[in-house]
Formats: sequence, C-alpha cells, structure tokens
Amino acid sequence: MKPEDKALRLAEKRKRKKDSALSSKDITPFHLFYHQGSPFVINIERMCAKAIDSPTAKILESLSAQPEVLLSAGAEKKLKEVGIISEGWEKKQRPVRTEPYPIINMCLFLTQSCNLNCVYCYGNGGEYGTGGSLEEKTAYQAVDWLIEQSREMKKIHLGFFGGEPLLKFPLMKEIVAYTNKRVQETGKEVRFHCTTNATLLDDEQIAFIRDHNISVMISIDGPREIQNAQRPFTNGQGSYDIIVPKIKKLLDFLPDTPGHAVIVGNTDPQVVKDEMKEIGFQKISVITSSQNLFCGEADKQKAERDTSNLLDILEQEAETWISLTRSRDARALMELKNKSFLYFGLITLFHNKKLYYACSAGLGMVAVSVTGDVYLCQRFVGMADYKIGSVFESELNRGQYEESPARSNPVCTACLARYYCAGGCKHDNVGSRGSLTTPSEEICRLRRRELELAATIIGRLDPDDLAFLLGGDILPPKPCPLDF
Repeated sequence: MKPEDKALRLAEKRKRKKDSALSSKDITPFHLFYHQGSPFVINIERMCAKAIDSPTAKILESLSAQPEVLLSAGAEKKLKEVGIISEGWEKKQRPVRTEPYPIINMCLFLTQSCNLNCVYCYGNGGEYGTGGSLEEKTAYQAVDWLIEQSREMKKIHLGFFGGEPLLKFPLMKEIVAYTNKRVQETGKEVRFHCTTNATLLDDEQIAFIRDHNISVMISIDGPREIQNAQRPFTNGQGSYDIIVPKIKKLLDFLPDTPGHAVIVGNTDPQVVKDEMKEIGFQKISVITSSQNLFCGEADKQKAERDTSNLLDILEQEAETWISLTRSRDARALMELKNKSFLYFGLITLFHNKKLYYACSAGLGMVAVSVTGDVYLCQRFVGMADYKIGSVFESELNRGQYEESPARSNPVCTACLARYYCAGGCKHDNVGSRGSLTTPSEEICRLRRRELELAATIIGRLDPDDLAFLLGGDILPPKPCPLDF
C-alpha cells in the first residue's frame, strides 16, 4: 500500500469515528455518587435515580472528567440502560410560562399582633413592622379580590394568619360566612386553613374548626424546656403547660392535625419529634429558623446555622426506610412517612417530578396585610420591597418572581438538586444571603443530601419492595400522564 493511500484510509477511519461519537447534548445531566461504597446515579433532567454497577460508574466518571470522550458500543449500551443517553432531551424541557398565574391561595392577616414572643419570630413579635388589626370591610374586599384573581380556577384557598389569628376569632367567623356565601354565588369552592400557636383554643373554636373543615397547623417546638425558652408569652411565662392540654383536645377531634416545629441552634430534631409524637401528633414537620428581616443589620446573625444534627438524622432515616421496608412493617412506615425528612425526595424521584419553584409565593399564592396590601408571601408582610399590590386594585407587580431559579440562577442551574429545591425559600434566602434566589450554603447541603439519600432508597428497592410500599399506601402510585 502506498504511503498516501495508508494516510487517506487512516483519515477516513478517524472521520468515521468522529462522526459516530456521541454529542455531549445526547448525555443528560447526571450526578454520580457513592453511598456505603456502592455507586448511584441521579438523572437530573428526568428526576430519577438508580443503583448502578462499578463498570457503569467508571464510564460516568470518565464522562464527568471528559464530556466529549469517545464511548465504545458497550459503554453506550450501558448508559442507555440507565437512561443517561437520550437524544434531544433538551427539547423535552417544559416551556417557559408566559401567562401570569391565577391567584388561588391567600394568607389573610386577621391581626398583626401576638400573645407570644417567640425568639426567632420573622414577623418581629407578630407585628410585621406596623401592628394593627384587619377591618371587616377590608376582609370582605380581600375575599372578593381573591375570587376575581382566581379567574377560571374553581377551587380557592383562604388562610387565616397573624400574629395569632385566634385573637380575632369573631372576625374569622364572619369571614368564613361571607366567603361561603360568595363562592356559592360565583360557582367556586373554598378550603380554609389556619396557623395557630394553640394558646387560645377552646371548645367553641375547636367545634368551629371541625364544622367548617378548617385545616389547622399547630406551631409548637417540642419539649417543655425548649417550648418555654423559644415560645414564651409576652410576659415571659412559659407556654407549654397552657397549650398541650388544648392541643390534645383538638387532636381528639381532628387527629390528622399537623404540628410544626422550628429548630434553633444545635437542638436535636429527633428530641423535638419524639415529644410531638408523645403529645399525639401523627404528622410532624421541622425546619430551621430564619432571619427576622425587620432587625437592624447589627442585630442579624449571619453565622451559618448548625445543621449537623439534621444531617445525622437524614442518614439514619434512610437506613430506617430500608430496614422497615424489608421487614414489611407497614405501621412503622406510615408513622415514619408522617414525620419524614426524606419523603418528599422519595416522591419526587419516584414520580419523576421536576420542581421549578420552591413554593407558589407571588405566583398562585400571596399574603394580605391588615391594611389590604398584597405581599409576596406571609413572611414578607410589612416589607415595602416585597409589596406587589393591593386588594383595592387588580394589577399585581410580580413579573420578577415568575422566573424559575432552576433555570435562571447560575448557582441553581449547576446544582444536582435544582429541580428538587428550586432555589429554596425566598425569605430565608434574603435573610441568609441577601438575595431572593440564592440559598444559604448550609441549606444547599441539606437539600443535596436529602436528594442523594432519597436516591439511595429508590435505588435499593426491588420490585417486591416497591409493590409492598404501593400496596400499603405508603408511596402513592405514579399519576397517569393523561390525567390533567
């Protein structure tokens, strides 16, 4: 063979190899990680997770180091099996919404005052800067405004907030009656909800809550010493012994009422959850405290929150999910589900659900102050920078909140949990980073680890395990794609 013929054939071979190489656009974004020595992968765009073998992990490691690396036919086959190769995945992303969301959920402040003085209150003692109480005519206008803003949506949600909303229980009753009348006139349905510190609960209020199907969330921080230290009355008296008998009476009538706790410092979340379970709560949520944005800059504590206890509990919970599933302990799994830190991650990956917004603040949900001003959410009430309108006007200034951090914020677009966290709580972000769309690093660590651990659970479930969890109503079945 002539030298020039040999060179030509070599060039043609290289060209064929180049033409057959995968485009980086065919590789869906993924996150490879190891847990207890075993490899797992999260397909970020498809929001699914798998346990993988070592050879597949090595291929993914090579891709991470060199995205344009040429893959053998065997390597391509392995990546197709785990869903990492997918032609045109970028075209399958949800289109950007251009039409404003209808408002269907309103947190209505009955009062901007409170009978407790919680040490971490983001509402500055419940006054949200100005204090005051809602007038009946403003309340009725707010209801009419919500019905108008909901447009063609049939169901609306009206929440009672404060301060402590039960300080204005007579007004609450009037608003419920007026709203029920207005939804009948307009062909809509309403669901009421309320957040309370439980200090004022009595037989009349419990009966009213039950009779009008009001969903109630109780704020309580766990054991007596923690509750009294973090949530005392305004005179300094502890609140634990006052609220617990009232909560137990409410739970007798409404056992599914959830309890919500706030962690300050390095408090062990498990101690808090155990106490709440002892009180009788079947559904429990726990979050870390956020900044009070009404404080002066000198009063703000910019130090990172200690999340080490939470991270430890996440690790333990992941193993508990596996052990209880394998032992087929349905009752214990139902209890775990109702107080789980990882359940949302499990559902997200099992249902392949992509979250574009952390919450509906400024989109489908707003908060209304005692003066009728409309804010991004209940946490921002009283802060002029986050006022987006008034119930006495139809127009809302909310365009800046309609862009998804998962698509627009570089910190989020590069994160493995971008469709799980979706930028986090806007109020928490402002308090910790001074930005609506950038979460604090300690919250980012929590969310990333939550998603990883949820992925390890999904990856270790065999078909029999999954059938057990679905059959016991522990995991809901995947929704039909034809259901709208």
